Amino acid sequence: MEDLVSIIIPVYNTEEYLRECVRSALAQSYPYFELILIDDGSEDGSASLCASLCGEDQRIRFLSQPHMGVSAARNAGMEAAGGKYLFFLDSDDTMHPLLLETLVQLCEGTGAALATEVYRHVEATEARDIMDSCRSGDDRSWEYTYMDNREALRQFSSHENGYNFHGIGGKLVRRDAAGGLRFREHMGNSEDTLFVYQLLDQGLDAVILWKEWYEYRKHPGGSSHRLSVQACKDSYQCLRYICSREEAREGDAGMVFWTVVISARLRRLYVRSRRRDSREMTLYLRELAREESESERFPLIPWRERVKHYMAFRCYPLYVPLHGILTLRWRIREWKQKRAREREGWNG
Repeated sequence: MEDLVSIIIPVYNTEEYLRECVRSALAQSYPYFELILIDDGSEDGSASLCASLCGEDQRIRFLSQPHMGVSAARNAGMEAAGGKYLFFLDSDDTMHPLLLETLVQLCEGTGAALATEVYRHVEATEARDIMDSCRSGDDRSWEYTYMDNREALRQFSSHENGYNFHGIGGKLVRRDAAGGLRFREHMGNSEDTLFVYQLLDQGLDAVILWKEWYEYRKHPGGSSHRLSVQACKDSYQCLRYICSREEAREGDAGMVFWTVVISARLRRLYVRSRRRDSREMTLYLRELAREESESERFPLIPWRERVKHYMAFRCYPLYVPLHGILTLRWRIREWKQKRAREREGWNG
């Protein structure tokens, strides 16, 4: 029998998108997979839909649990999985029909234990059928980059390609390489980025497929947009953990990079908290910013980053127009990169 892939889909109140998600999984050209749906105490009709889908296809397994969070749901799926590989798919996302086949081929061909691809971001309201978008998608010509563990960790900590590793959706992981590593169930934000980093920190090699074959649905109220003290704590805890590990591994270079990332994350959250008039969040972020600026790491980061940090938290009215300029530059860069990918045929 060919190598089995366990597709793990945590489900929570995503009835509107779930059937499309499962449909994209069942349409895979790679036939050797099991699909594990884990309902995390949904309050809409998601659980009933999971049961119905399970009855429609023998490759689907359905697990149910009280609401314990996405990390607990993914962990339950990992415990139940029987495949050589684990593939993580969020219940409101979709994937290209060739994705599993291609990622398995890349892992088997290169020996990498972790494989990923490029995300294509779509709006939650965008009524786009990935199956229709892939009618011409029988294109089996693609480019990829294999990275040994050191290079994979370096790319994780880079502005250029780091985003390809952040998040767990669309990742194929060899199950024996993951070992006993599990998602941290007390975290409701950034737990997936931390999990991927810990995989790499265990010594895994990786491969990136340069195709936008995973569609990530953006929700205004999703976890990446959620603004709360707890979400901020989770994100900060994740970044501080990575910063400390990279300092131990790479010395000042790794520490400086992640200190800059932490400062930038705090500034973005601070602007959002001020715009939403969230006093509790604003005060909490100010305290974190003060701790960062007083740390031994902070004087080592570039002076421009220190200036932006001080402006944001000590002279907010002056920082607002600068933040607008920085955001515009980032969006222009993203647009240029998207156009470049389209010209190079990444959309497949």
